[in-house]
Amino acid sequence: MHPASTTKSTLSRKLRDRCVAFDLHRTRRAPQRQGAMLVLIAIMMFLFLIVVAFSIDIAQMHLARTELRSSTDAAANAAATTLADTLDRNQAIRRGQQIAQANLVNGQPLLLGDSDFQFGRSERQVNGKYAFTSGEAPFNGVRVNGQRTTGSLSGPVPLFFGNVTGTSIFEPEAFATATYVERDITLVVDRSGSMGGSRFADLRDAIRIFTDMLATTPVDEQIGLASYNDRASEDVQLTENFAEITTAMDGLRTGGFTSISGGMQAGREIALRGRPPEFVERTMIVMTDGRHNRGIEPRVVANDLAADGVTIHTITFGAGADFGRMQDVARIGGGRHFHATDGAQLREIYREIALTLGTVLTE
Repeated sequence: MHPASTTKSTLSRKLRDRCVAFDLHRTRRAPQRQGAMLVLIAIMMFLFLIVVAFSIDIAQMHLARTELRSSTDAAANAAATTLADTLDRNQAIRRGQQIAQANLVNGQPLLLGDSDFQFGRSERQVNGKYAFTSGEAPFNGVRVNGQRTTGSLSGPVPLFFGNVTGTSIFEPEAFATATYVERDITLVVDRSGSMGGSRFADLRDAIRIFTDMLATTPVDEQIGLASYNDRASEDVQLTENFAEITTAMDGLRTGGFTSISGGMQAGREIALRGRPPEFVERTMIVMTDGRHNRGIEPRVVANDLAADGVTIHTITFGAGADFGRMQDVARIGGGRHFHATDGAQLREIYREIALTLGTVLTE
């Protein structure tokens, strides 16, 4: 055989042997690589599950804290309102406990013990904030300690993935202080033509319930009265003699168009003649059964009142009332909007406002 052919044959055989050896080596290493990848994927999935579990627990903790805050606020408001209404601390505690239990924290009722309620006095400071002193009489405030801790009646909040994250419980705590405060209250009522007959009779009854309720509280409120149709009038300046309000309401007559802004402007004049805002909270309650059709936009007056520090609550009465506009006025004034479809609901609304008007969350 020719020497060149022998050399070529030898080289081809060597190259073939090397390829076979490489293929065998690659075949041996493939399972090793796949095994390493499976381990890495398992570790990543485990870490991902930890992150998901941690995120769920964080969301649960945030929701529980928010629910506890709302429940504690509600209990403090209820206790302070009852204290103002009855002057009985035991009744105030029971009412606060009832309201707390009606609210859920992490799906469970919030249970409060008697020791979770402190009674004392809140004094308004120069900066407008209130300072609460526990045990100081005469009592005008209630501080509530809402807890979901190991030592509380409701116990701690169990976490879904405590075994994974290493923390099995969450122990939130919230404080809320509600104080009933002195207020200058200006009532603004509608005496336009649509209020004639039984509607105005219902309004008179509702205002009488309102003044009767306020007369039973230990807070020194003053009430003024303005009324409007297409013209507004200042009927009663701020007074502690609530009988003047009843007498003035009995003397009002209905008729004419509807200038809600005119009534609000008359009420503003009454409010600004009241006690200095450093010592009282100013509130206006604007009621209408119709639609604004005379004078400037009520929202403009609402902005002026808000700048004066006056809180505005609004009440619409009946299907034809200026619902959307009065919602806006209440929002601008930092108050609430109420709607009554009949006289019974109107009376209940004024009663509810009277019961809650004297309390404010001060912590």
